[in-house]
Amino acid sequence: MKRIAALCLTFLLLASCSVAADPTITAAPNTASLTEPSIYWITTAPEATASQENTFASEAASSLPQAETSQAAVRTAETGATVTTEKSQTANKPTVTTKKATVTPGVKNEIRAVWLSYFDLKSPAGGLSEQAWRKKYAALFDKYKRYGLNTLFIHVRPYTDAIYPSALYPWSDILTGTQGKNPGYDPLKILCSLASERGLAVHAWLNPFRILPDNTELSELAKNNPALPHIEAKDQWVREVSGRYYWNPAYTESQALVFKGVRELLENYPLVGIHIDDYFYPTQAASFDAAQYNAYKENGGALPLGDWRREVISQFVSGLYRTVHNARSGAVLSISPAGDMKSNYNREYADIARWMREAGYADWIVPQVYFGFKHPKFPFEATAHSWAQLPKHTDLRLVYGLAAYKVGADDKYAGETARGEWKENSDIIARQVKIIRGLKGCAGFALYSSAAFFNNNLSDTAEKERDNLQLLLN
Repeated sequence: MKRIAALCLTFLLLASCSVAADPTITAAPNTASLTEPSIYWITTAPEATASQENTFASEAASSLPQAETSQAAVRTAETGATVTTEKSQTANKPTVTTKKATVTPGVKNEIRAVWLSYFDLKSPAGGLSEQAWRKKYAALFDKYKRYGLNTLFIHVRPYTDAIYPSALYPWSDILTGTQGKNPGYDPLKILCSLASERGLAVHAWLNPFRILPDNTELSELAKNNPALPHIEAKDQWVREVSGRYYWNPAYTESQALVFKGVRELLENYPLVGIHIDDYFYPTQAASFDAAQYNAYKENGGALPLGDWRREVISQFVSGLYRTVHNARSGAVLSISPAGDMKSNYNREYADIARWMREAGYADWIVPQVYFGFKHPKFPFEATAHSWAQLPKHTDLRLVYGLAAYKVGADDKYAGETARGEWKENSDIIARQVKIIRGLKGCAGFALYSSAAFFNNNLSDTAEKERDNLQLLLN
């Protein structure tokens, strides 16, 4: 489930004053104030080398913060809203043949995305037959096309599992109700085929560090779940927080597993890109990665814990970026952080401002700006402007995540004055799209989630909201 967060305008306005990106400039964490943007220093910028299958662990190790580090500046590949053809580099690699999506004059190449989450993909107990799966998603993708969308973020790996046959991860329980149970066909292959036939670009959405959802017993994990032996051994690969388990982002081998999984996806499916959202560090407790941080300090490291963790995550993202681009030329890495930059920085240890202004971290940033116009603390228009004002590297695309799921419902985090805004209006999303189209650097929008606009039996408000948006797209 994507996290609902509020945006700190003060932080973003400060960040908007930062120096423009330079390929030889890297960011040093600001130890003076955690709400300030990073300061700069000049370093040498070596080019990244190609990742090979047997060197993931060493690459992950080199990506972790050392006592002294220099950040490789990697040129971002030019990307578009859809990839029309991607020549296969080897005979075994899939070819991306997504048809060119049609767009309204005046918004050429606008990214019009929807998140198809694991909640949306969940099958009834026992699962669906291959024919039923194909029929269900053919009808859904027809709706996407009819309403003018062109890009899908499909939740292929919500936890340490997969909706495709994997050498690394067990089958997801969302397919059959049982983790590790083969549904008898390849669901992702079918989704990619259906999308390509309709000119829809597919990005594989994964959560790199989550292992199991709430209210799940360890006995429900498949025997081949890669996390299970580490949970049983209580080693450094996996950490426990309040009864839930996570891969340790500061541990070399944990990062390497993520990189291998991404390469597996890009080598076997005609994907336009890889997508991750806002789950990085699950806690602020110092004990979570104490072994790695203490080792860093013993080797001469001087960064405070928070700054070191931000460097851990930035170097993980940089490694993920290199993996994506080395696996397929032209593929993109998109990241969807919470709308609250302060929360990203202080709680998730994600330096989004750095990733936006410096090449080598992300091709697309998709902030979850999940607020209405009347939100008393973070009104949509001001919040959207604040994101637009952040410095961006040359090829960075800013795509706004919009809260379709709030349509027709009470906004319980907006306070009494704005609580009913999404129930009382049926044109909020359309008005938001009009606003972001006028913002500098805006490349499009993404709707969370599919069910909010494209399930059957929508409320009258949701139908009107969806139809008002369609007027802008077709």
